[in-house]
Order: sequence, then C-alpha cells, then structure tokens
Amino acid sequence: MSRSAAPILISPVSLMLGRLLRALVSFARAVGDRREVKHLAEFDERMLKDIGLTRGDVESALMEPIHHRPSSMLVRCVETSARHMDLPPPHASHGRWTRA
Repeated sequence: MSRSAAPILISPVSLMLGRLLRALVSFARAVGDRREVKHLAEFDERMLKDIGLTRGDVESALMEPIHHRPSSMLVRCVETSARHMDLPPPHASHGRWTRA
C-alpha cells in the first residue's frame, strides 16, 4: 500500500486553533517567567549585583507588558553589564541560565 502524493489540506479553523494554542502557551510561559523574576525582586542589592543585575533592572523587566517574558530583558541587561566590565557573559541556553 502506498501513500498518495496529494498535499494535505489544513482547514482555516485548524490554522486558527493552532495559532490560538501557540499564543496561549506563549502567554502561560510569560506568566511563569514573570513569577520567577518576581522572586529576584526579593533579593538584596548585593545578591543582585552578584548576578549582574540592579534593582532597577528587575523593576524595569517587571514593568514590561504581561505577554512579554521579563527574563529576556534581564539577560540583555546582564550581557550589556558584562560588556561594559569586559567580562564574558554568563552561559545561557534558550533563555534559561545554565552552569558553566
């Protein structure tokens, strides 16, 4: 038995549902990410400095729209800070911090 080479037709409803599902997953990740960044707000100034951040960095990240991932902004802050101090940026993988 062989498969036909006919193209698979996807209905507009399926496309819409797929987009909606991706948007919901993205929103859920952003909300979870925001919850993790809120924990950083509990750190004292020394702890934030140890990871290359300032209180203002964390507060600015949390002021981003709810559907944005605040950790992305914090990664950029750390990378910028590392460049100004001529330090290598921390290792990151797909937006998640990893140990070097």
